[in-house]
Formats: sequence, structure tokens, C-alpha cells
Amino acid sequence: MRWVYGTQLFFKLAIICALAVFLTLYPGTVALEWLGYKVDMPIAILFTIFFAFTALCILFHHIWIKIWGIPLRYYQFLQKRRQNKGEKLLLESLTAIAAQQPEEAQSSIELAKVLLPNHPLTVFIAAQSAHMLKDSAKAIGYFEKMVQDPNLSFLGLRGLILQAKEQEDWIKADHLLKQAMSIRADSPWVHQEILKNQIQLSKAGQDMAMTTGSVHRVLPKQEWHKHQAILLWLKAEKSRDDLQAFRKLCQKAHDLSPEFIVVAVNLAQSWIQTDHLSKAQRVLELTYKLNPHRELAYAWLSMVSGIEPIERYRYLEKLTNLSPSHPETWWVLAEAAFEAKLWGQARGYLNTILAYGENQSACRLMAEVEEGEYPGADSKIRDWWLRASMAPKQEGWFCHDCLSPSEKWQSVCGHCGAAGKIEWRTFGWSSHAPLLTKLVEKY
Repeated sequence: MRWVYGTQLFFKLAIICALAVFLTLYPGTVALEWLGYKVDMPIAILFTIFFAFTALCILFHHIWIKIWGIPLRYYQFLQKRRQNKGEKLLLESLTAIAAQQPEEAQSSIELAKVLLPNHPLTVFIAAQSAHMLKDSAKAIGYFEKMVQDPNLSFLGLRGLILQAKEQEDWIKADHLLKQAMSIRADSPWVHQEILKNQIQLSKAGQDMAMTTGSVHRVLPKQEWHKHQAILLWLKAEKSRDDLQAFRKLCQKAHDLSPEFIVVAVNLAQSWIQTDHLSKAQRVLELTYKLNPHRELAYAWLSMVSGIEPIERYRYLEKLTNLSPSHPETWWVLAEAAFEAKLWGQARGYLNTILAYGENQSACRLMAEVEEGEYPGADSKIRDWWLRASMAPKQEGWFCHDCLSPSEKWQSVCGHCGAAGKIEWRTFGWSSHAPLLTKLVEKY
């Protein structure tokens, strides 16, 4: 920008120089007669007096403006100081909230409300501190006030949704989520909260109250199908006494999400109860191919009874051949080989599992294999039992979001509240980079 200012200065100087040259070449005189006085002067002096008079007028005008504006500037100074003090109190309130000190936040925000009565953050921080102090009535009042402000309506709705969840008022939460969806249809938080709330409605037997099904338009098809399968499974659990209704609901859930292990196992068992073994086999085969799991193998074995362990091992191979390179397949076959006293096969599968890292289950089964094949090898057996006691337990149900363990599959994580995120993790899963990163962040 300097060249612009330089150019402007150059043109101004050029005009002044041109005027000076013009007056030098054509000097002339001016005669003025006023109130009986007559003055003769060169035109150059007249121009000089005119410019000097103009400059003085401008100077006096600026001085007058400065003097006249002193009260206004003083008022603005006071307002600025008031605003700075209020903003400092807002920052102190936010810091107190971050430090889990809601009492301090509330006292600071009360002063900030006096200094900044119309600042949108004052209501938000006051609502948050009231929420942390478990003062539901005051928090709801603040959140409802925020909903009336177009700039804070989504934040207010979020606060009301959290309050409704704490009170387990799932119908009210569903209504509020519908409003939040109309404001921020692209919000992942709203999508997940809708899914979780629908599951809670279903668990509470209030399926007919769901009004936020439009979320399927913004969710991936697979994720929506999985969610619908969970809802169908929750309905099926309530109708276990009616085998036909239970099977029908399980079949719908299986069609939507065939990798859903719990549904596949229960659907197969319902077919086994009525001796429809071929249908049970098709269900288990499809799910095992997509998502191998030991419970599928146990359901598969329940179709045959009274056969020798070696025959059970061979029968299992028909299922596990659908996914031969999966750790769950190695574990299922290792267990079956151990029961059939096929020590070499059992040891081979266990060594493959242990290549991913030692774990309790594999070390314990290896100790039993050594004890079965070599009963007198006490030192080797003790060594495996010692390694089992020191090794971590890798397989089990874990939440995909927070990695909290669960004894069984659940529709909602009991730790973080994530919906449909409980997944089976098998041997070696902690070696995967994304999951390892989550573990580091958690601990």
C-alpha cells in the first residue's frame, strides 16, 4: 500500500508546484476596496493568505470537535471499562466451569449479568452452572430463555435435552430432538442422540412416541439398518413367550443387519427348537461369514448331540471354513481340538493366536493342552499358567467409542451411553492403530 500513498503525495506536490510556477509566470495584482479601505497586493500573497486562513479554520474546527466530544468519549471509556470487566468475569466463569467449580462460576456470572445484561454468554454460563449444581428448575428456566434467542436456540435445546435425559423423560427428549433436528439437520450429535433416545423409548415400551425417524435421510444406510435391527431386537426380547412373534421380529432384524451376532444366535435357536435345522444353518452361515464369533459356533454345535468330540470338531469345520483366517475361527477350532484330544491341531491354532500377543484365554488353554498331552511336564504346565496370570484379557464385548468392557452385548453402553456401539473384540484387537490411539487417550 505504500506505493499508493506515495503516488497520492506525488500528485499533491505536483499540483502545488504547478500552481507556484503559474503564479510566477503570471504574477498580477489584486485590488480590494471595503469600508473605505483600499488594498493592493500581488495575487500570490492573496492565495497565501487564503490558504493560511483555510488551514486555521480547519484547525479550530478540529479543536472544537475534540472539546465537544469529551463527554461522549468519557462515556465510551466508562462503557468500555464496564465491558472489559464483564468479559473478564465471563472468562472467570468459564474457567470455573472447566475446573468443576460451579459455585464460583455462579457468583461470577451474577456480577457479569449486571455489567453485561444483554450478552448472550451470560445466560449460557448461568444455565451451565445451574446444571452442574443440579438445580434443574433454574437450569431449565435459563435453557428455555436461550431457546427464545435465535442465536442460542440450539444451545438451549441441547441443555433441555440433557435435562430430559437425566429425568428419563424420553418422550420430551424426543420432541426436543425433533426441534434440534430442524435447526441443525447436519449435526452428528443430534443424530446419535436421536438413535439413543429411540432405543430408550423402545426399552420403556413407548415405541409409538417416536417422531424423529427422518434421521435416516442423513445417516449411512448400513448404520440406519443396524439401528432398526436393534429396535426390532428390543421388541423381540419382550415377546419371547410368543415364539412366532419372536422369530418374525428376529428375522426382520437379521434381514436388515445379518452381521448382528445376538440376533443371529437367537433366530437360529428359534429354528432349532422347531427342528428347522437347515434354516438355522443358513442363518448361522451367513452371519459367521460376515462376523465370525464363538457364540455362532456354539449354536451350530447345538444342532447335533450325542456325537463324539472328533465328529464335533469335523462338524465345526463346515462352519469355520467360511472364515478360516479369523482369530475366532482359530479359537473355536482350538477348543474343539482340545476336547477331541487333537493336541497338535489345538497347539497349532493357539500358537497362531499367541502370535498376536499373549492373552489369558489362549495361555490357559495351552496349559490344559500341555497337561492333557504331557501330564508329567509340571514345569512347562506351571510356566503356561504363570503366563496366563500375567497376560491381559483381550477378547470380549467392548464399547467402540469409550472402550469400556461389558459382560454381554447391550443396546446402550453403560459407561458413555453410546447407542449400538457394543462390539466383540477378539484376540489381537488392541494391536490395531485406531483402537490403540483410543486406549492412549483414555488412560
